[in-house]
Amino acid sequence: MTVRVLLAALVAIGLATAALASTYADLIRTQESGGNYGALNTQGGTAAGAYQITAGTLASLGYVRHTGGSRGSWANYEWTDAARSQGVTSLSDFLNSTSGHSLQDQAFGELTDRNLSSLSSQTLGLAGQTVNGVTFTQEGLLTAAHFLGAGALNDWVASGFDPTVFPPEYLTANGFSSYAELQSHLLNRIGAASGTSYAGGYGTGGPYSETDGFPGFGAKRPVLIRETPPFQGERQTLGVN
Repeated sequence: MTVRVLLAALVAIGLATAALASTYADLIRTQESGGNYGALNTQGGTAAGAYQITAGTLASLGYVRHTGGSRGSWANYEWTDAARSQGVTSLSDFLNSTSGHSLQDQAFGELTDRNLSSLSSQTLGLAGQTVNGVTFTQEGLLTAAHFLGAGALNDWVASGFDPTVFPPEYLTANGFSSYAELQSHLLNRIGAASGTSYAGGYGTGGPYSETDGFPGFGAKRPVLIRETPPFQGERQTLGVN
């Protein structure tokens, strides 16, 4: 997929203009890898490439197949015909070849499409709102969905922005020492799309007064979430109280 085709795909799913789509794609590449298509997570996960897409996400998109064993190791995945038909037969191809870079762009477009279609009306309704200095936009919400997974983002929004809806694995997998640190990272990630930054002020155990008056916010809804780090795919809700 050429950059032009990628931008056309992002525009088609709802990012209004090519310029906006380009800004969003650039933002994700910068946040995830500093724009390095050859980047590889060496801290025990499988996030790879410019967009740091995990093996589990690529499997859900049909480009790799899990062959057994740990899902956290590239050794336990093989590339499918969908990837091979585009010239990608190995992780090295994916990271280092022109065909691999094109497939990264294509997978990112497909993942963005899936994330956007999975955002709840409550989550999408945040666009245009400002909370603790952070102005929410569709692009900002999509950056959060890319990091958390759309389902986990929806749960965080439904809880009134309570980061304790995420299990401790979210902290350890991403190097955070506290929920406050995760909260700050997440809100600043969202704010980066609008040029705004988190002013602080959240504790844990919500709901929070900052959500008063937002349509759909009610009592905190505790949810236990299990993800395959870094949480783009394979989300499963285990229980809702």
